[in-house]
Amino acid sequence: MRFGRREVLGAVAAALAAQQARAQLLDGTATVLVPYAPGVTDREVRALAPALSARFGRPVIVDNRPGAGGAIGGRAVATAHPDGMTMLYAAAAVLTILPLLPNAAYGFDDLVPLARVTNNTHVMAARADAPYRNFAEFVAYARANPEKAVFASSGAGTAVHLAGEAMAEVAGVKILHAPFQGLAPAMTAVFGGHADFVIGLPVAIMPAVRDGRLRAIAQFGAERSAFAPEVPTLRESGLDLVQSVDIGFFAPKGLPPALTTGWVDAVREGVGHVDFQTFAVRSQVNAAFLPPDAFAREIGRDRDLYRTLIPRLNLT
Repeated sequence: MRFGRREVLGAVAAALAAQQARAQLLDGTATVLVPYAPGVTDREVRALAPALSARFGRPVIVDNRPGAGGAIGGRAVATAHPDGMTMLYAAAAVLTILPLLPNAAYGFDDLVPLARVTNNTHVMAARADAPYRNFAEFVAYARANPEKAVFASSGAGTAVHLAGEAMAEVAGVKILHAPFQGLAPAMTAVFGGHADFVIGLPVAIMPAVRDGRLRAIAQFGAERSAFAPEVPTLRESGLDLVQSVDIGFFAPKGLPPALTTGWVDAVREGVGHVDFQTFAVRSQVNAAFLPPDAFAREIGRDRDLYRTLIPRLNLT
């Protein structure tokens, strides 16, 4: 099919008009806050930022705002003006956990799920000489030895901590929680025999499994991760529990519909771009876009579980 000069000029004009309309959505440079220290999460959104900037025709910058398990950055966005200029990129724990903690910095309704970007699984791994080789044997051991299995987590009240407590709750076992300042020292404690098991993302856990320092017990996703295909899920192991690490964008409540649509479309396009897909494979994260309603349903499922669990943990 051949296109005449008029058709070509018309297509160019339409594309320019669409770009101008998208640029008018944002009044200057947009900032995406990441409520954690530099690491996996901010690398994700930094990989996505060029596509967002191209889509909007405006700069999109990333600002790490760590502290209080994500509450400082979460509050900064929850109290921001809903003009599309300040967004949050974080794990779903900013809504499933933080608003449920004592002295919460913001409420559940102060942030709105905008778009999921990645979805990953927790992997539970024990010290190499643990007296259990799979999840069924772990449950049998923990039931016979209440509070003897020491769970090293990346911190009290974190998503990893709550995933471990949820597992123990559903399995009907009592474990002993030992919080550390991050996953690396928690893993070191397990390597040294000072704790019995740890939970983390495949990218962190699986290298130590494959070199023999840890023994994989189970993963928490609905299906086996491509980055840990040899590890059975909790459901395969007989426990009806699914826990995932959903990471994505959140907006202050009251974001106008046009801005919501603009951001969701920009994120969808960015996640599908070959550059981000390549980044995801290289970084061992699962690119898994979800729009607002579906993202909110995933968050609601976990929040219902944590609403009953957190009050029993005496978190301060």
